[in-house]
Amino acid sequence: MNSPLARAISAMFGGCFFVLLFLFIYDWVVAEYPRRPTELSNPERIQYPFYHEQATKALQRFSRLPEPEKAAIKDSLNSDLISLEQWLTHLEKSDYQIICMGEIHAESTRKFLAEEFFAKFNPDVLLLEATPENLQRLIDRMHAGRDYFPLLNADIMNILRTVKSRNPTIEIRGIEEIEEQRKRSISRDQSMAQNFWDRFQPGKLHIILIGALHCTNGPNWLFKILFDQASLPLKEQMLNLRVLGEHQNGPMEAFVYFMDEIGIEKRHFVIPDTSSLHPRIYELFQMLNWQTLEKYRSLVIFRMNKNGHAPGH
Repeated sequence: MNSPLARAISAMFGGCFFVLLFLFIYDWVVAEYPRRPTELSNPERIQYPFYHEQATKALQRFSRLPEPEKAAIKDSLNSDLISLEQWLTHLEKSDYQIICMGEIHAESTRKFLAEEFFAKFNPDVLLLEATPENLQRLIDRMHAGRDYFPLLNADIMNILRTVKSRNPTIEIRGIEEIEEQRKRSISRDQSMAQNFWDRFQPGKLHIILIGALHCTNGPNWLFKILFDQASLPLKEQMLNLRVLGEHQNGPMEAFVYFMDEIGIEKRHFVIPDTSSLHPRIYELFQMLNWQTLEKYRSLVIFRMNKNGHAPGH
């Protein structure tokens, strides 16, 4: 076994082993220490030319309205769209127990939520789109001082640090469907609803941070399932909302452009009740109404300044 051929074979297998070991370690490092993505900022007001036609047509129709109706629309927008600070004050005084917060999984969304929402508001329980095991690994990374780690392709460390810093007693729980549940003849959202109720604590404020569709009022989505299963008193203490950047959605970009052009300039803003807007708004922005306003009770819009950053940053 000490022949040149045996030594060559041994060396070959040894070399393959070290190559495989290197690849294994490399893959582990890439997975465990991912690089923070660079989001290229775009300062352009019009990033969805196709949907911009909606804004142009809305402005043309608005210009032809009688002056009293123009004034009524502007008054309605000024009163129905409130600042983020006003809305947070309202939330602090409310008796909500369940808030389903639908997001687009993007760095800009998570940054806004960490710095502008969770830094100023205290939920009792935060529920995330992660299994308990995956969530524990995320929390361990946070305790280890990790600056960045994604959950569903966007950083979650900043939110975890922020909520823990503001409220050390906050409970952070995962409600994602687990492997055993996938074997059952129920949907993913039904599994997450079951997981939510297993973690629900009456009298406390629970915020579910999850992909936007799960928070719609449409059939078979998480919020609708929870709402249908809740008691009558609890239904009155539930809220579904969407968090959306002004340039994350074409119809929303068109609406914000329209607002700016008619003199309703706002920073981050909230529509607390999407059913209370002036009737003309639903007529002028039918796609926005169909995609978003009809599906969520509230809408949180964060804005970008000309440098591509949230105003004030």
